[in-house]
Amino acid sequence: MTYVSALVLGGGGGIGAAVSRRLAADHAVAVGCRHGVERARRLAEDLVARGGVAEVVQSDATTEEGVVAAFDAAERLGSLRVVVHCVGGWDYPRITELTEKSIDEAIALNLRSALLVLRESARRVTDGGRVVLLSSAAAQLAPARQSTYAAAKAGVEAAARVAAKEVAARGIAVNVVRPGATDTERLREGTSPRAIEAMAGANAMRRLGTPDDIAGAVLMLCGEDSRWITGVVVDATGGLT
Repeated sequence: MTYVSALVLGGGGGIGAAVSRRLAADHAVAVGCRHGVERARRLAEDLVARGGVAEVVQSDATTEEGVVAAFDAAERLGSLRVVVHCVGGWDYPRITELTEKSIDEAIALNLRSALLVLRESARRVTDGGRVVLLSSAAAQLAPARQSTYAAAKAGVEAAARVAAKEVAARGIAVNVVRPGATDTERLREGTSPRAIEAMAGANAMRRLGTPDDIAGAVLMLCGEDSRWITGVVVDATGGLT
């Protein structure tokens, strides 16, 4: 049987897992991960048990070798129609605390990985396909102590707009989803309860987003009805002001 495939980089947990579950309804899904391999395998096993097709790809999306390997695995599953970049991470350095190492690590994780994924997507996604990258409200709000993260995610948004122009003639749409504070394990591990409460109260809906909230926005951009939407940033923050 021939499948249409989707590649979700960072697809094993949090928002990525929610995206993988949604895409598995009509795609063979390559679940990309660098860490958390067992978690990604449990997800893939669950997708298969529900009648889907899924495979875990352990690779480092900050490297050329890792990105190429992830795309190779996705193409083995079928014609590659959708790529979603959910790779990212943050910490809270003050500007005075930045080092070359911390800057390089943040840029590699959040921006270089996205640029490499955009490159391979432009080379390999089938005509009429979809590419979606995850940014962050930090790119717009520029919160204190998130200089490297905000800068990198702003770069992701700019790079996506460029890529959208370069692949438009093939009917490929490239877009960005910009989440606000989302209730994931990563957020809970690195954020104080008081800060989480403040984040939940900062948007119009007065709650944290859920991974499925963000996955819904991603899936909207992956459908046939989104063919005339490209080079845009979709705000998925619950009305954050």
